[in-house]
Amino acid sequence: MNLYTQPMLKEDALKDKVAVVTGGGSGLGKAMTKYFLQLGAKVVITSRNLEKLQTTAKELEEETGGKVLCVQCDVRNWDEVEAMKDAAVKEFG
Repeated sequence: MNLYTQPMLKEDALKDKVAVVTGGGSGLGKAMTKYFLQLGAKVVITSRNLEKLQTTAKELEEETGGKVLCVQCDVRNWDEVEAMKDAAVKEFG
């Protein structure tokens, strides 16, 4: 069985980009956040659990040297999504 071990994107492919990951505190969202950081992106992670987001952000920033913004947000609530967008723009431009 051959496992594909090469990265999908080249180094710094997301430099100067901002990614938003909903459910970024754990599981697939956390894994995607880590990969985006490794590719040079700044990442906004959201979920309803701010404490989990903060723990994940600290861990991933220390591991990758990247920048993570945590925003508590329930994506079912339009006002919270708009507030998250505004926070991302304020932080990262």
